[in-house]
Parts: sequence; C-alpha cells; structure tokens
Amino acid sequence: MKSGFSYSLIAIALLQADLLYAQQQSDDIEKIIVTASRTAKANTDLALSAGSVSTEVIKNDNAQHVSESLETISGVLLNQLSGGQGHNAAIRMPINFGGYTLYLQDNVPLQSAAFYNHNALWWASTNSSVSRLEVIKGAGTSLYGSGAVAATVNVISAPIDKDSHELGITFGESNYQRMSGSTTHNISDSNGIRVSAAYLNNEGWRDHSSVEKSELNVLHELQIDDKQSLKTSLIASTLDQQMLNALKEEDFLKDPTQSGLQPEVLAIDPRRKTDYLRVSSEYIYDDNELYASVIPYFRYRTNDYIATWQPSMPNVESSVKSIGLLALTNFKHSVDFETTLGIDLERSEGDDFSYQPTTVTTTGWGAATYPKGHIFYKDSTTFTGISPYIQHTGQLTEQLNYALGLRYDHNTYQFDNTLPTYDNDGFGNRSIASREDTFKHLSPKASLNYKFDAQSAVYARYANAIRIPTASELYHLKSKETSSQLGSINEETSDTYEVGYKANFENLSIELAYYVMDVKEAIVTATDGYGASFRVNASEVRHQGFEIGTTYTFSPAWSLALAYSQSDHEFVHYIKGNNLVQNDEDDLSNNSLVMAPEYVANLRLNYDSQHIAGLNVTAEIKSIGDYWMDSENSRQHSGYTIANLKANYQVTDTLKLHARIANITDKTYALQAEIRFNKERIQPGAPRMAYVGLSYTF
Repeated sequence: MKSGFSYSLIAIALLQADLLYAQQQSDDIEKIIVTASRTAKANTDLALSAGSVSTEVIKNDNAQHVSESLETISGVLLNQLSGGQGHNAAIRMPINFGGYTLYLQDNVPLQSAAFYNHNALWWASTNSSVSRLEVIKGAGTSLYGSGAVAATVNVISAPIDKDSHELGITFGESNYQRMSGSTTHNISDSNGIRVSAAYLNNEGWRDHSSVEKSELNVLHELQIDDKQSLKTSLIASTLDQQMLNALKEEDFLKDPTQSGLQPEVLAIDPRRKTDYLRVSSEYIYDDNELYASVIPYFRYRTNDYIATWQPSMPNVESSVKSIGLLALTNFKHSVDFETTLGIDLERSEGDDFSYQPTTVTTTGWGAATYPKGHIFYKDSTTFTGISPYIQHTGQLTEQLNYALGLRYDHNTYQFDNTLPTYDNDGFGNRSIASREDTFKHLSPKASLNYKFDAQSAVYARYANAIRIPTASELYHLKSKETSSQLGSINEETSDTYEVGYKANFENLSIELAYYVMDVKEAIVTATDGYGASFRVNASEVRHQGFEIGTTYTFSPAWSLALAYSQSDHEFVHYIKGNNLVQNDEDDLSNNSLVMAPEYVANLRLNYDSQHIAGLNVTAEIKSIGDYWMDSENSRQHSGYTIANLKANYQVTDTLKLHARIANITDKTYALQAEIRFNKERIQPGAPRMAYVGLSYTF
C-alpha cells in the first residue's frame, strides 16, 4: 500500500463512521479499561487512547504468539522475532528494541526499567491464563513511570469464576505443540483459587530456532467482607530457545529458513535460557467513598545466552531480584471531584557476568584472538526507585471533565564492579570504578474530556514521561575515549500532545487519535575515534501520527474490524558520532528514523454462521508500509502485506475445535530489515503455517 491508498482508506473509514453515526441508537454500550487507574472505567470517561482485546477475540485467535491479538489494536505492531517467543515493538515508535514500552501483568510491571529487556512478554502468562489485553498508547497516566513513553501494555489474567476445568491442545507445522490446562475451585462463597499451566514445544520453521516454554499461573481471591478483598498471584515460567541471527539479503533471497549462523557457531548450539518468578498480593478497600489498593511484590528472573551477534560469541549471564510496593488511595471530595494519591517503591539487584567460553579467532576488520576464560564484565547494580504521584479529576460542566496529574521519580543506581579498573582490556572494553548515579524527574499530566452523551466523547491531553537509561547503558562502556560519557547520560524525556474521539454505538465502535510526541535527550549509539560504539544523549526526535480503530457489525453474521495508523518519525536534531559536525553527511537532522513504517494496518472480516451453529470464521489482512533501512535514508524497504484465515467451531457446550492458516499465500517477506555497518540485516517472516487444535471444558 502507498500513501494515496492509505489516505483514501482513512477518508473512507471516516465517511462510513459519519454516515453510520446518524443511524445509531443511543443504547448504553461501554468499553471498559482497567490499566489507566487500576479500576474499571468506561473508555469514553478517559482522556487518552486506550485499546483492548476481548476474551472472545483472544480465544478465537488461538495465537501462536500474543502479538497476533495485540495487533488488532490500532497503532500496535509487535514483531515475533525468528518465530520464537522473543519480540520487539513499534507502538507510536519505529520498530525498536528500546525501553519505550512498559509491560505489565495485572497492573504490576513484568520487569525493572533499570534492567529493561525488549522481550518482556516472554514472562507473561499468555499461553496459560489471559482474559484481556489492554494498551494505553502514548505516555501513561501518573500511575506509571519510566518506560511508559510510547505505550503501556497490560496482560490481564483470567478471574476466578464458577468451578470449571479446561484442557486445550494445539498442533502445527514444524512440530509445533502447545498444551494448556486450568482448574477453578471456589472453596467458599468468598474464597476461590484458579491454577493454570501451559507447555509449548516448537522446532521452528528456521534452522536452529526451536523453543520450549513452560508457564504456571496461580490466583487466589478472598473477599474479606463487603469492603475488603485480597488477591494473591504467582507467575512462573521457564524458557529454553535456540538462537539464530538476521540474514544478509543474498542469503534471505536464497533460503530464508537458514539460521544466519556460521557452522562453527552452530557447533556450540547457542541458546537463550530464562527463568521467571513473580509473587504479588493486592489488598483492596472500597466503600464507594474511599478506594485503596496496596500491592507488594517479589520478582526474580534470569537471562543467560551466547551473544551470537558479537564477533567473539561471549557467554552472558544475568539475574535480577526485585521487591516492590504499589500503593494508591482514591477519595471522592464530592460527586464530581476525586483525587488519587499513590507511591511506587522498588529495589532491584542485578548481576551481570560476561566471559569467553572458548578461544575464538576472528578475521577481517578488527581481527583478534579472544582467549578462553577472558572476562568482559562482572558486576552488580542495585537500583532504588521512589515515585510518589497525585492525580485529580473534576467536572467543569455537566459534560466537560478535567484531569491533572504529577509524578516525581527519584531513581538511584549503585554500581559495584568486581574487576579491577582499566581503560582497555585489549578488545575495546573499559572497566570502571564502582560508583553511584541518581536521576530525578517531575512529570506533569493534564487533559480535558468532553462527553457528547453516554456513548461518545472527544478529548485533548498533554503528558510528560521519561525513559531512564539501563544499567548496561550506564556502566558497560567501550574504550578510554568514552571517559567523557561516564556519568553524563541523562534520562530521555518525552512530551505527548494528543486529541481524539471515541464512540460506542449499537453496531459501531470507533476510536480516532492524532498525536505528536517529542523526545528530547534521545539515547543513541555513537562511535569514538577508534571506531568503538557507545551510548550517548545526542538527539531530538519527533513522532507524530493518526490512528483509527473501528468495528462495525453489519448483521448478526458479519462484522468488520479495522486497526490502522499512519505515522512519521524523524530526527529534529541528530549529528552522527559524538554530536560533533565533521561533514554534511554526519548531520541527519530531518531524516526519518530506521524501520519506521509509513503505516500499520490490520483488517478483519468476521463471520458467525447462522446456518451452522457455533461456527466462526475470520479472514485477516495484515500490512505495513515502506520504511528506511538506515539513518542516512539511503535505502528503502517496501514493507509487506499478508493474509491469514482462522476458524472456530463450538461442537458442543464443552468441546470447541479450531484451525488457522497463517500467510495463506505463502509469501516470502521480511518481517523487518535494516542496514548496520553497511550490511543488510533481515529478519524473515514465517512462510505459510497451519495449526489445528481443540479445547474441552468440564
């Protein structure tokens, strides 16, 4: 799709919405969002862009990866990397690996911002227990701190309902197997427990891309009395995934199934292994006038792998232990005014160790021999975050509401290095002395929401947000020449300006948003005089775009859902290198960012048979537009369009069958493509894949 078609698509959708608006009845049909305030609110009461995926859609998708369901929300793109469980994201951003998206499960962060990993959904219980998915696009509310810059993604676990048991199984090509089960037991009228588990095993459609994952989710709910309740959850998972690499263009065109690794690398069977555990308990007090929520949590994760993208292929071992507390209270001054006061506390300890497992000799530019046992870094970082916030909402008129928010983040890093200090280990790595760094930031928020009626509203908002640097960006430095960067990296700050419209009618729901997001002090990769790379604040970036999400029900049998966004992401100011002008080619200001698709679209046609009871069929088209493969904007990638088909058949009240075909035309395409160091790096998209399965409830 090109620009002309993109703009036509928007115009048609808007015209259709306008014509249908006059035909709608005024039934009270609401969409509920939990993430914004930790309490259920109608989306038309919230002055922000928030999308959700229902239980029905999630179950009918039977997705191989949760990204397939999330992409039904406008402006959301998650790439499932290499067909495994890893992913990156492009939500109001280019396709990227940075810490601009905050990932939650049941309102609790899945990871620490100081030790951010773009694969955070590894650790969510998406195969065993998920009832809803929610995405707040743009800067989050005052409840959320670092990372809630481009989006906040919340995986909401299935609640405890009536006593039931469910088993599910899915088989697919490349020996794909997924088994899941759950049991819910109400011990009494006020006391219940649900245990869910899943196991996934997949050899992968690319060479050396097998993955094995197990996950467990336990939820206990206790209603203490009519005002107090306690919800305790345990989330645990283990993942073992073979590693592979991006492909050069000639290799991609020749055989996209190859691993991208050299034979000597494949011989050591490089893998990534990660274990995860999170225990949390939420105490709630609610007497209609006063609401309070207190969530203490403990979190632990490991992440061990061989860095196949580095010339020496070092081993990396890391672990993070966290304890935290999320506490808020909301009280109503009157019918029209309420205030929320809260505080987030976190203490995380991260250990990092990287060493050379075998002797490796590289060739070409920068050739060297890396001896077995050489240690690149061995250190620990203790992160402490203290973040109080306030959020106040009120009514200016019967239809016009306002919201004001303020959040203060005080983040401290204590770095302890077990290695001696040196400027260069012989391979361009620097070891620095133990030190402490502190980042402080005050983030204001303000919004207006005007409700035409119970079903529709317009809004405008401003929100400031931050992204703190990770411990690795701060302390794993390259060469003596980066000494000027030590202690000088600041947090990135963003300002989001947004206007939007929402409506929920009998047969039509529609959400429109236009946003501008300015990011200052953007952390980018620079190079020193010796060619070593390091991280530095050296850029100002502007992201702006338009989003439309709409669902229209033509009849009891047919409905159409569109999620579409069109965006522009460019450097306002960026001088390549250490922000020093060397020649005109180093000034990349006004250039587009790498891997920033012109548009992202997902179109679904749903059919609920009126002749065969229980049959549902969904035809889906997924498309992304052109984008530049490098910051110099020297080469463009043409994006892709693929089609998927899904079918579900409710045989009886207890038995359901499902089948789906991904990429039905068996199109060869690049999931993402970029140029690094003058070489293409292409992540191939999956070929045609078929899956079948069943679920049984009793």
